[in-house]
Amino acid sequence: MGKLKLLALLLLGLFAMRTFWGPDFYDGHDSQAHIVRLWQFDKALKDGQFPPQWAPDLYAGRGYPVFIFAYPLPYFVAEGFHQLGANLAVALKLTIVLSYLTSIVGMYFLSGFVGAILWAFAPYMFVKIFITGSLGVVAAFAFIPFFFVAVKRKNWLGAAVFLALWILSHPGKLVVFSPLLLLFFLQNIKNWRRFFAAIILALGLSAWYFLPANLELPFTHFKEFVSNQYINDFVPFSRLLYSKWGTNAPGFDNPLSQQVGIAQWLAIGVSLFFFKKLWPYLLVFGLSIFLMLEPSKFIWDWPTPLQEVATPWRFLSLAVFSAAWAGGLAVKMIKNKFLRITVYILLITLALYGNRNHLRINEVRVYDQEFFDNYTGVATGWNEHLPIWVKTVDYDRSTQTREGRLNLLYYPGWRVTIDGKETPIQPGDNGLITFSVPEGEHQIEAKFTDTALRRFSRVISLISLVGFLVLLSLKVLSRRRLKRK
Repeated sequence: MGKLKLLALLLLGLFAMRTFWGPDFYDGHDSQAHIVRLWQFDKALKDGQFPPQWAPDLYAGRGYPVFIFAYPLPYFVAEGFHQLGANLAVALKLTIVLSYLTSIVGMYFLSGFVGAILWAFAPYMFVKIFITGSLGVVAAFAFIPFFFVAVKRKNWLGAAVFLALWILSHPGKLVVFSPLLLLFFLQNIKNWRRFFAAIILALGLSAWYFLPANLELPFTHFKEFVSNQYINDFVPFSRLLYSKWGTNAPGFDNPLSQQVGIAQWLAIGVSLFFFKKLWPYLLVFGLSIFLMLEPSKFIWDWPTPLQEVATPWRFLSLAVFSAAWAGGLAVKMIKNKFLRITVYILLITLALYGNRNHLRINEVRVYDQEFFDNYTGVATGWNEHLPIWVKTVDYDRSTQTREGRLNLLYYPGWRVTIDGKETPIQPGDNGLITFSVPEGEHQIEAKFTDTALRRFSRVISLISLVGFLVLLSLKVLSRRRLKRK
């Protein structure tokens, strides 16, 4: 029976993704940025960057450090599909579909069939897939349910791995899901050492990305572009109850839907009847709703990682997740068989029928080689990772050369050699690399290299990986010994 339910969930998931069929991409808010990034990710790998850090063709050919900060795992997965023969657009769509289906399976093991339906068929899920094209968010959703499953089963090594994969997919979701993480920590307080050790191991495994991505932010314009975005992005409660299906960002004409979902609200209503057992999930749901409303502004004003979430409505993911989890558990607690089946069918029907018009992309977009050749942007929404030495944004390609200046953005890691000898460099005109050149003709070469921080971060990850493999081996040997006895 369990296998049939899983098969039904996967078939429903594939049906929901049916408009992805075809060789071209689509017009999600972030879709263009992701296909450009994958183009540069592939090029960086072929140029010998591993992992990729610098996108050489962005910012009108001056380069851009997008891969130091952008979540790497979704692009590695997409690159795998690309190497198997898929074009860039298909590779990204396959990554999204794989992530979506994996998340459904994870939610099934966490909360059952109804919980998986409430999670997979929430308006928010289709907003992130079809409207905003949020590759990293959907990739993180693949691992979030499995992390909580591992914690419930006291599988601490598994929890560490899924948490590391979550961080490598979208670390921002750690902030959004922090109330639920804290709750689970308190529920497992007797095992706090192992819980804490799992978190440390996860941070170690992902340190090669996570440490530079955070510690190098002061070298960019990130905080000035992102930290105050929340001020004008609180959600009216009426839009959480119901909001029409739109395609633009909130605040513009025809805005995207920010509703929790009819089925998900009903799931919360059913869960209230089992408040004594489900209060933790209801508490998290209530908190996530509150953090999207303007009265919570005093919390957002505090100088915490919350400000880096950028927009309060991102807590909709936590609201939907906790509603789906609570709803799936609540249905199982209904003792009357007829009532249980009735609620079961009602929740599933509302979830499926309520999203009947949401299971589609808006428009197909073709990104050909001519588009890539003419692209001069940075593949990020707010230019937030431009180095701090850039004072004026300039997307025009420059063909002018000047002695002692390269048409490359200065950033830690660049090394310039003159006739094979390294020379000191510094940021010059609007953040471009400048240096002193002796008189005469010389051979000048520039190479983007690792900094001490990046090397140190990779050492931490390597040590963590070795430690994980040792612990896993010991665990496997211990189980074999027990079986022999």
